[in-house]
Amino acid sequence: MKKYLKNISNKGMALVTTVMLLFAVMILVLTGAQLISTSFKETKYQQNVYGEAENIAKAGLIDTISWFRRQVPQPVRSGVPPAFDPGKDNWIDGAFQPTIESKSTIDGNIGLVKEYQLSENGTKWARYEVRRQTGTISGNPAPYDPFAVHDITAQRVQGKENGEGLVWSIVSTGYVWHKLSPLNVNEHYTPDKMISKIKVSTEIRRIDLNLANCACIVQDSGSGGTFNINIYKNGRLSRGNNPANSACGKFIGTNSPNNSGGELSGTTQTILANPNVEFVFGMSTTTLESFAAHTANDVTDLPYTSDGKLPEMTFMFIDGNANFDTAHPLDSSGILFVKGNLSIAESPNNRYSGLIYVTGTSTIYSQTSITGCIVAYKGLVLSNPSGLSPDVSEITYDETILDSVKEQICGYHENKSATHTYKLE
Repeated sequence: MKKYLKNISNKGMALVTTVMLLFAVMILVLTGAQLISTSFKETKYQQNVYGEAENIAKAGLIDTISWFRRQVPQPVRSGVPPAFDPGKDNWIDGAFQPTIESKSTIDGNIGLVKEYQLSENGTKWARYEVRRQTGTISGNPAPYDPFAVHDITAQRVQGKENGEGLVWSIVSTGYVWHKLSPLNVNEHYTPDKMISKIKVSTEIRRIDLNLANCACIVQDSGSGGTFNINIYKNGRLSRGNNPANSACGKFIGTNSPNNSGGELSGTTQTILANPNVEFVFGMSTTTLESFAAHTANDVTDLPYTSDGKLPEMTFMFIDGNANFDTAHPLDSSGILFVKGNLSIAESPNNRYSGLIYVTGTSTIYSQTSITGCIVAYKGLVLSNPSGLSPDVSEITYDETILDSVKEQICGYHENKSATHTYKLE
């Protein structure tokens, strides 16, 4: 009997223990779920809060790039070196000078500054600050601020100096904050009201076109029995209307163009530097590609319209050989960069205005008109060697068109690979 009661007691204890363990597990599960839910909500809140600050900081970058693009003249430069000039800007890199009068900022003493209302009741606000270099301290320039807008041309472009305005570093800080009194228009950001703060940095740069005044530029014109510029019947290579310009430019080589029944207007000049990508554009091929509005592996990838047109005044980058034909004519303007060889077959719709840069050889047949300049790095064949086509293939130097390219395409662009975001406590 005692043994029987003992067994019942043991079973009862086991049941009680099991129930208690289950109860404890349930508490742990519920607590864990609550913690996960709270953590998720907190994370989502933080993402939303800091996301707002990041967006406002990026808005500061966009407005700053727009400010640089609007300035006249271009590029925006402080002079070489960008030294302190008490009679001019009173701070280093003083070319960056947003003013209240131009309505580009609400505080020109800081730099480019704007505020935005985020909530309907007027208590939640956002603000960005893109700081300029500061002014004087006791008549001397203030310490240089690496987190304010500054010229970094020398660090990015070989052979150039800070103050030339080709590359600028920009840092934008975005704030989200509470305004205690929605009716107080003078109540601005203070740290004790801050909800979140994000800093975003980037770089902007221009394409610095460096071209000789020539219709066609090659690296090597050839020597002895090798001719790298060949003009055949109905091919025309012209310097344009200015007698100071040249039809051809070459870096090395002793041969003049091989003119076999074509027309050559102007002389051949020797240029002072190798017309490689770095010299002509002021940057590497990889960096240059990031400036392109359209990138393609061949001409079939280009944005043709239904009637065979391409966009006007745009930058097209072809990473490979480019073979234009009747189905895919070259009818556009701007900058065309070919990382390979260029071939333009006979077609009534081949017309281009601007700059063409070809890293390989260029073969251009009849019914083609190019106005501006072509860099045919490894050589040019102009018109069909057979001489059977009665139509003209011509390249004419035009400085006015190249100036339009510089103004409309070569302006400041953001280098997105240099963009970084930092969360500030």
